[in-house]
Amino acid sequence: MQKRLLEIFSRKPELINRFPSWMLSEERIRSLRRAEALAIAEIAGRDSVAAVLKAAESGRIKTILPTVAYTGTEFGDWSQPFEKAAFLREVLRGRGLQVHEPVVLGSPELWWILCGRYASKHVKEFGFYTPCLGCHLYFHAIRIPLSKMVDCTIVIGGERESHDGRIKLNQIGIALDAYTDLLGRFGVELLLPLRSIRSGEAVQRIIGSEWSEGSQQLLCVMRKNYLDERGEVEYSEEAVRRYFDRFALSTAEAMVQSYVRDLGHG
Repeated sequence: MQKRLLEIFSRKPELINRFPSWMLSEERIRSLRRAEALAIAEIAGRDSVAAVLKAAESGRIKTILPTVAYTGTEFGDWSQPFEKAAFLREVLRGRGLQVHEPVVLGSPELWWILCGRYASKHVKEFGFYTPCLGCHLYFHAIRIPLSKMVDCTIVIGGERESHDGRIKLNQIGIALDAYTDLLGRFGVELLLPLRSIRSGEAVQRIIGSEWSEGSQQLLCVMRKNYLDERGEVEYSEEAVRRYFDRFALSTAEAMVQSYVRDLGHG
């Protein structure tokens, strides 16, 4: 991996509405604005890769800009998402789609506000705390300023409501609707082509190779924090809905609006 990328992942600067020219120059921005049927894609684990492949089948997308986003809680091999972007480039070239070099994004400030700063307040007001709901909202919110920079109205996400019957709190229907709502407020469609796919085997068939869930990707030090001692998820839909309605959506929208106002690109 390039030394300058490793420096970004070690320092984790604010990369949300301004990027180094070697990654996203004004010339590259203009080229992306001219691209045919452009979509921004998250590149993380297995489902995100399958989501791009599934979205490509729709005929709505001809050009894909992969994005790799960081938080403050991940660890592992940072070369993996770039290898997956290269895999998509090779596969989709044969289907007539262009896959660009990835853009790296991250905002420790936005992640802190959504996921860390108000933990005590959330317990008192909503009766629970987990960083995972705010974190997935962060992953989608952070791509909105980039979408404005390159005149893109589609972001592809890999969430699905059921994982072979298992529930992930950050991917329940209420949460996915909230993520979709946030992007919609900025005129961006969150495309979730795997949302209704329950089977991991079906996801593997889309990819066309063996890839077990949770492997070949970065890990999070906070993973499974919302599971009880039996490994089960207990939650109140009403509490989750209040969390989004009273805090997360309005907070994320206000911060993203400030980033969009301050874009400063030509």
